[in-house]
Amino acid sequence: MPATRTDQTVPDTGDLPDIRHLANLRDVGGMPTVDGLRTRPGVLWRSDASLADDATTHGPGGLAWPPGSVIDLRNPEELDGRPHPLVALGSELTPLPLIQALAPEVLMRDAPPESRQRRGLDELYMLLLGIGEAWLPALVGVAAHGPGPLLVHCAAGKDRTGVAVALLLRAAGVPRDVVAADFAATNDHRVALRDRLVRQGSAAPGADPERVGVDPAHLEPVLDRLDDDPRTPFREAGVSDADLDAWRARLVEGA
Repeated sequence: MPATRTDQTVPDTGDLPDIRHLANLRDVGGMPTVDGLRTRPGVLWRSDASLADDATTHGPGGLAWPPGSVIDLRNPEELDGRPHPLVALGSELTPLPLIQALAPEVLMRDAPPESRQRRGLDELYMLLLGIGEAWLPALVGVAAHGPGPLLVHCAAGKDRTGVAVALLLRAAGVPRDVVAADFAATNDHRVALRDRLVRQGSAAPGADPERVGVDPAHLEPVLDRLDDDPRTPFREAGVSDADLDAWRARLVEGA
């Protein structure tokens, strides 16, 4: 799930294009809700990680840049000690290192040590629900009450970001199929995202773009868990209905 640097040197990227903008940035505005309303643009953005030399000057739809709040889901070691570049531009940063919150032994399937394998992404997505108390209250608190727009990102903006954004959208009343389509939309940006990850040293030169995409089937167990009541994982994690109501009112026009 997390993209890790292959080494501390600048990779030989050959003739890859110099991607100095976010490759997987998008706004979740304009989505329908189950009660016939729509999500507002300029409230919640999702993306891959910003870099210090990015030339980004505006957000999705030409909105002002930078975002008011940033939630970074990466582990500290993914940053290599570097400050978050959006802080220097004025964004308020909330680090929520999701994988760090999972015990190392939890990341591996139960088996004798010599035959253990890392869990699949579908299993890891569900594990993130199981540690909701470590991150969901902070996520909703910033989403509902922090300066906007809110940008949620990890390294590639697909797995950790995909789960976090799916939970926020379902809690606000966006239907399952629309959430699934937003998750799958990362696959429209695979080539640019691959090139950008290579530039960062988070993917090997020549990596197949298919490997930086997503498999929509991996999100299905999470969506199944949310079908009866999308707010249940939040309540179990200690998030109040008042904060969830405030989040929905912020994201959804007319809510």
